Amino acid sequence: MFLTTGEINRTYTIKGIVNATVKKELTSDQLDQVDEFDDLYTEVKGKLIERAVAKGGEGIIAVRFEPQVVRVSVGPKYLMLHGYGTVIGFPRK
Repeated sequence: MFLTTGEINRTYTIKGIVNATVKKELTSDQLDQVDEFDDLYTEVKGKLIERAVAKGGEGIIAVRFEPQVVRVSVGPKYLMLHGYGTVIGFPRK
């Protein structure tokens, strides 16, 4: 299974679209971590792969990620990351 933000130069069939969203709640002592999305990317990628496998896919192309900081009152409260892409399969010979 692979993920790419671009296209591939090979014949493929589209199996569908997958998406996943994860969030991390920030406590008052974690507010300085407002730009630390690395763990969230790992989680989203894992969910996208699980969902692509369930669709019978062999890869995900045109993957996009949308990070978001959700503020409550004056400070950040949640880090959210949404990811989506197109699941593909390769024709059998």
